[in-house]
Amino acid sequence: MSADATSGILRADRVLTLAPGIVGDAIWWEDGRVRAVGDAAHLNRERRRAGSRRLPEYELPGAVVTPGFVDGHTHFGAWALYRRRVQLAGAVKRAEALRRIQRATPVDGWVLGQGWDANGWERAPDRWALDAVQPGPVFLESVDMHAAWLSSAALGAAGITRDTADPFGGVIVRDGNGEPTGLLKERAVDLALPALPLAHPDRVLEALRAAQAEAHRLGVTGLHDVEGEPVLEAFRRLEAEGALTLRVLFHPPVASLPSLVAAGVRSGAGSEWLAWGGIKLFLDGSLGTRTAWMLGPYEGSRDRGLATSTLEAARAATTTAAAAGISSVVHAIGDAAVRRALDLFDNLPRAAIPHRIEHFQCVHPHDVGRAARLGVVLSMQPAHLLTDIPLVERHWGGGPRGRGAYAFRTLLGTGAALVFGSDVPVASIDPRDGIYAALARRSADGSPANGWHPDERLDFAAALHAYTAAPAAAAGVAARRGTLAAGNDADFVAWEVDGAALQRPAPDAADAFRRAKARLTVVGGRIVMRA
Repeated sequence: MSADATSGILRADRVLTLAPGIVGDAIWWEDGRVRAVGDAAHLNRERRRAGSRRLPEYELPGAVVTPGFVDGHTHFGAWALYRRRVQLAGAVKRAEALRRIQRATPVDGWVLGQGWDANGWERAPDRWALDAVQPGPVFLESVDMHAAWLSSAALGAAGITRDTADPFGGVIVRDGNGEPTGLLKERAVDLALPALPLAHPDRVLEALRAAQAEAHRLGVTGLHDVEGEPVLEAFRRLEAEGALTLRVLFHPPVASLPSLVAAGVRSGAGSEWLAWGGIKLFLDGSLGTRTAWMLGPYEGSRDRGLATSTLEAARAATTTAAAAGISSVVHAIGDAAVRRALDLFDNLPRAAIPHRIEHFQCVHPHDVGRAARLGVVLSMQPAHLLTDIPLVERHWGGGPRGRGAYAFRTLLGTGAALVFGSDVPVASIDPRDGIYAALARRSADGSPANGWHPDERLDFAAALHAYTAAPAAAAGVAARRGTLAAGNDADFVAWEVDGAALQRPAPDAADAFRRAKARLTVVGGRIVMRA
């Protein structure tokens, strides 16, 4: 790659550097690093005075430049593959989901799909409905990836019968006669996974290439990815080819801990493109499946959700990891799981990058300030608000417990470090959705008009920080990424957007950024997307 391929000068309307005191309407980058931000004419004079060669120049006079967006929680490889499977998102009735499934062509003998959400369905998912539209095995993951819907043939292939016991932290849903209905929740899903056809490594690689291009189209320059060995190997192959153009912080599952310790892996180690994060472990399920683990019962029930790991197992994993210099990345959605996660991190030695709690959707008032005191990163997904507002009201209520959900401003007020992401494929990887949700706090249909708990809104600057500077700090690379200061990596996006509107009250800024379009995405000084 020539030096000019990673160098240039861009003139825009304004550059939001997130670096104190650095402002301007142009950015000059050379050999993959930011040289300066300022007035365009001044930068050109400085370039000539410094003896710099003539560089490519780009003119986007109506654009606003920001640091590159980093998605703080993805299942990127899963999303890449799921894009080629049956898509059930948006099927508001079970009959519509079944029509899509009926039209599917099996691959390797199976129909695989994802994205169903039965919360509004007139009937629950069951195997008999799948048997009527597909004779072979069918495996369909729910939109939140915490449940699976299987046909009778799929249950048979997995060896799941009425005599199969529920695993710890999982539920095999059964009918009145004790027969499995085809619905598996949480760790019961693991019983079916060995029966599924494995995607060929070349298929995973090609899916990642296409997904990477789509991420760049949406202004995403980096990921904090939560997946297993096959996806890690695909990222490694992309990097070896010089084709990996996303900055990836990779969080492997807790099952990988013994091999990581044996290999001497430490959090933060790796390359500028692919680095080790922390081990990922689950403490509970999700709101949509009512498996999030709560201190009190769900509204109108005695059910408190599901703990998916024992205290002893979780403590052993986190302490073993910390002793080896490996951070912990803990999934906790319900307030009971959040409290346990905070308890686990109390007095836990720190690694090179911070420990994290993923989701942190509901926190008890007594626990609100603990993350800041412990230095724990809160990795949250504001786009879930687009669908979760009615679920929170229905399952957690509108009182103090419901107010503890997605409490962005309250948490920032305690000094907590917030990192924003999408949880793709649970939600869209498009960061405009997350910014909109954090600022407007409205459902996808625009309700409630005044925002849900509007006092928890963020302004654009705070939400932008959570997608840029905060992920860099969480990955231990704040000294070179996340802001557009001189010497930092040239990772940035030029957005076609009303820049003045971004300075207005949060709802106006939310609407403006939702309409924005990424015109230019640059990673390591290289243009990876130009609209």
